[in-house]
Amino acid sequence: MKRLCTLFIFSVLSAVIAMAQDNPTIITKPAEGDTINLYRTTTGFESVYYYGVPHKSTGDWQRIVFGKDGAVYLENPLNSLYTKTWIKGASTVGDTIAFQLPQAIFSEEDFSTGEPKYGYLYRIHVGTKNGKETYVPIEGKENQVLKYVWRNDSLLMVEKEGEVIGMCRDNGAWTSYSEATYKSARMDENKIAPSASAKVWDGLVLYMDMEGKSQLYPVKYAFDGDDVYLGDLTANVKGYWIKGTKNGTTVTFPATSYLGIDRTTACYVFVSSAVMGKGQDEMGNEYEKPCLSHQPLVFTYDAEKNALSTKGILMVHKSMDDDRSTYIFDSYRYALINQWDKKAAAPMPPKLTAYQPFDPNPWGGPGGLQFTLSYYSADFNYLDPAHLYYNLYIDGEKQTFTPETYKNLKSNMTDVPYSFSDQYQFYKYDENSRAIYFYKEAKDKVGLEAVYIDGDQRLSSGISEYFLSSTGINVNTAKQVEKVEYHDLSGRSVNRPEKGIYVQTTIYSDGSRISQKIVR
Repeated sequence: MKRLCTLFIFSVLSAVIAMAQDNPTIITKPAEGDTINLYRTTTGFESVYYYGVPHKSTGDWQRIVFGKDGAVYLENPLNSLYTKTWIKGASTVGDTIAFQLPQAIFSEEDFSTGEPKYGYLYRIHVGTKNGKETYVPIEGKENQVLKYVWRNDSLLMVEKEGEVIGMCRDNGAWTSYSEATYKSARMDENKIAPSASAKVWDGLVLYMDMEGKSQLYPVKYAFDGDDVYLGDLTANVKGYWIKGTKNGTTVTFPATSYLGIDRTTACYVFVSSAVMGKGQDEMGNEYEKPCLSHQPLVFTYDAEKNALSTKGILMVHKSMDDDRSTYIFDSYRYALINQWDKKAAAPMPPKLTAYQPFDPNPWGGPGGLQFTLSYYSADFNYLDPAHLYYNLYIDGEKQTFTPETYKNLKSNMTDVPYSFSDQYQFYKYDENSRAIYFYKEAKDKVGLEAVYIDGDQRLSSGISEYFLSSTGINVNTAKQVEKVEYHDLSGRSVNRPEKGIYVQTTIYSDGSRISQKIVR
């Protein structure tokens, strides 16, 4: 199960701070040097509809770079605001690293002028502004030196009681983003992997999700003597493994294993044995969720079927701490892992579930489309998600997403991977449900196409479309598959094709047919 609490925030950050440069430089790439990954724990505030709301987080990914230019660079200094920017400082006395503030860490376009607006990192404390108590920048350049101590592969922020760091506007107004406490420790990449001589298989895990529904997910598993490995357990952390030990038919993994770094959501990911317990949402309401069990994760191995099964819960989650509200990426209840024979085919058409028109006014919002995706072909073969993509169409024109508009992209993207989400403009609510936002007005229709792509091979689902009209929205989905028939080369009807060559005929709702030879 994937539990996502989505909050849409459209914030406007004001222009240049009086004590800052008129045209500041925002550091988006540090100098070359020794880069160290950090496991980060913080408390502070974040902005929700312009109000400061307490923010507490652990297990977040951050980097520090000791540059060849002699400077020290620290990434994303405010944990509650993921800017993908850096501040620049220097090593001083002993283990101390100092950063002279203010430094620009954020910018966005002013809707009214088109000019960039900047946010600056300051040391701040409680003061009065416009007759109200709030955080304000601490006066004096000498009081704007932010210090950390780097010792024994750990980084600790040094602040006096009542003083924190935060982002302010050009007039010194606090934006509601701040950090009061900070500590981090070095945590390198996970190096565990099967040896070159190990037997490695593609697997499909059949499991029950938190709603009691059966689901499938592709993984990898491997045997190397008595060592057993599970890999590719979650979409954003591919190529990483956890390791267990086989004793007879019993395979035991540690209660918690480090999986790797999720660079999309900037956090450390772990795999644990779990039990059902209680968690709290942002409003303090309790709900049922998997929680760390602190017991080993135990599977049973069936050598004849080359299968692994467990009666427990395998949970993929952020952070190693059991705070009963740990972010959970995946939960596999009663997992059964079998060897997977992959096949290429067109996916079933997407189902469009909701539409929001784009509002071009300066105060307006983006257009939006909610939809569900299928991982199955028309003949109910489970398709490899690594080869599944979707395309957005507006008035029949396929859309390309650019980094200028979609800030979490590094390059242009037309084919969107099923697995991709940034939880900002591309949302993934669960294994099937998605939402995407766009910034172009649709005159007649919007559409979505699912595609299986493998090299030059593209197998399309057809385009599911919303038609806009003066009286509302008419839904016209791609022609639907009525049934699929199989015949052998002698023309005899076959209900369940085994290995061999067959003619597959797909019959659609409009009466059309498509026949093709397939090899099983």
